[in-house]
Amino acid sequence: MISLYLTFAFSITLLISSPGPVISLVISDAKYGWPTGTIWGGAISAFLLLAISLVVIHFALEIDEQLLDWGRIIGGGYLAFLGGAILRSNVQVKGATSHHKDCFWRTMKVGLSNPKDILFFLAFLPSFIVAERSFVTQSAIFLTIWLVIDVLIMVSYAGVAKKLLTYPKWRTALYYLPGFFMMLVGAISVYLGAVSLISPSRFL
Repeated sequence: MISLYLTFAFSITLLISSPGPVISLVISDAKYGWPTGTIWGGAISAFLLLAISLVVIHFALEIDEQLLDWGRIIGGGYLAFLGGAILRSNVQVKGATSHHKDCFWRTMKVGLSNPKDILFFLAFLPSFIVAERSFVTQSAIFLTIWLVIDVLIMVSYAGVAKKLLTYPKWRTALYYLPGFFMMLVGAISVYLGAVSLISPSRFL
């Protein structure tokens, strides 16, 4: 089982390390101070989605795909709006000492507004579950491993971002790139959700 958990840990390290909306927020908020609220908001939202996925797997519940598509559209719209807000912000990096007080809940909304993550977990997790072992014990271990690795990776991103902010050229890039990235991800999410909803196969 240890080798299985190590494989799980390695797999999710590669997964979480890939830049996404929450990582973009971590980098963006690093401009204003240490993004503790952003880090915990992202980690807990992913933790909740993982827990929901484990419950779904355990009880073999069916997910309404249309509901997930609407969630993708609403979540994508929110990401695009948030990205635009970051780009419109006139806060100067030099004098900033803190980030938004509501960053925890804002990041929670970003994390939970991606229901497609549940579908990924539903496809990803079964490979690591051993039927002969306690499902509750395995779930607890998976959730703990995920939370620890998720927090460590986001802390690393925040540390690197704050270090790079000491260089003028990197400061400009880190100021604008998260906003552009979030707008792009949001637009793609809205597009995919809309295409899925109006797909002819839905009406057959």
